[in-house]
Amino acid sequence: MFTSPSSRSARLLASGAAAAAVSALTVSMVAMAPTVAAAPPIPAAPPATGSTAEQFGGSSQALGENIAGQVSSSDLGPAVTSGDGSGPARYVALGDSYAAVGRIAPGAWSAGPVTCVRTDDAYPNVVARELGVGTFVNASCGGAVTDDLWAPDKGVPAQFDALTEDTDLVSLSIGGNDVGFGAVLVACAVRTNTAEPFLPVIDAVTGPVAEDFDTTTGCADVIDRQATAALAELDTHLDEVYAEIARRSPDARVVTTGYLAAMPEDDATIASSPACEPLMAATRDERDKVRTFQNDLNEVVQAAAERNGATVVIPDEAGHSMCAPGDTRRVDLLGVETGAAPVHPTTAGHAHVADRVLAALQA
Repeated sequence: MFTSPSSRSARLLASGAAAAAVSALTVSMVAMAPTVAAAPPIPAAPPATGSTAEQFGGSSQALGENIAGQVSSSDLGPAVTSGDGSGPARYVALGDSYAAVGRIAPGAWSAGPVTCVRTDDAYPNVVARELGVGTFVNASCGGAVTDDLWAPDKGVPAQFDALTEDTDLVSLSIGGNDVGFGAVLVACAVRTNTAEPFLPVIDAVTGPVAEDFDTTTGCADVIDRQATAALAELDTHLDEVYAEIARRSPDARVVTTGYLAAMPEDDATIASSPACEPLMAATRDERDKVRTFQNDLNEVVQAAAERNGATVVIPDEAGHSMCAPGDTRRVDLLGVETGAAPVHPTTAGHAHVADRVLAALQA
């Protein structure tokens, strides 16, 4: 099997960090993916009510089943479900938490490793339901970097192992963790709101989120030096990713999704939003750097997709950032109003990405 030349380890996004305590259970286990023959139906959309306070209790049964699956080594691989067969025969979803993680609320937690934090409202699930695919293989996992497509991580199999010659549709969302998306958030929103005596504690807790990046140097340095250096290498890694998808699934159509706009275009929106108050602790220059960073990331993702013949969707429309009103918010900073994982897509955000993907497939 081809091995990625990069050697960076996986960096968990905020949602993955919440499950980090459980991940130790999986380190020594061998992955065992469910068979297609036993595939259950694609889950229905989860209920659209309930707050963050209900996340843990409401999803406790599914979470318990996921933990049990990890202990028995029976549920570490991709989630395999079946549709009515009216659409693509085999759809494989690859990627990080912007493909895996949506609203962690009653009934929303999907099958799979706890550390992947897959939810049934995430856009690949919506696309699979709407298309009526024959077999849906969800290999996406919160915290994934490009390396994790080739090699197992913390007991989770390599995502590329889900690809087969008969796969006819692939969705891909990857790159944000490679360039320090989590580190940018820690440096520019978390550490800036932490009193000096508590910084060592914050740094210890957020270490898995910012792995391989040094957030203690400040927001500007993380973006200008560390993330910029990683971003310069991302296009090469993405070219390797597309080449491997083509090798394993030569007849598959590939749809790449960029990252939903998290930071609004202007400071007035931030200042008027109680949900975004933590962002005001950063300087105006630092907030501008975050905006530039999210735009640069999407530009690299889009350019790589286009030169490799993939269909690309960049869902960065203004007016739906994490500072927008709760009912129009597509990314949430804290998740309190929407039940989303912190700094991750809401159910509405995933629905929007799914709509864009479906429209692109029909174009």
